Amino acid sequence: MSKVFSWEYFSFVTLDDAVAYKEVMVMPALIFVLAMVWMQLVKGKTSEESQKEPTKRDINFEQAYQDAKINEVDSGTELDSQGEEETEEAAEDKDSTEKKED
Repeated sequence: MSKVFSWEYFSFVTLDDAVAYKEVMVMPALIFVLAMVWMQLVKGKTSEESQKEPTKRDINFEQAYQDAKINEVDSGTELDSQGEEETEEAAEDKDSTEKKED
């Protein structure tokens, strides 16, 4: 008989030695089986990806750039919007100072 701390009861529980040894043997086996199942799932997913057409799977730099430009046009923003805002603000400031002087 061995005493094992149980978080469920927050105390020490007395276990039979035979049960403790079985648990020690079953846990690594269970971890090994789950790891093998996981590897088979990942292997199946990667084989599906490799069977797809290259255009659906990969994207080159030019396609990514064109997609980014299209998304910016759709969203209403522009690539050089920061520089344009600065020049517009400077022109507005200049106009407001000229109006104040008059």
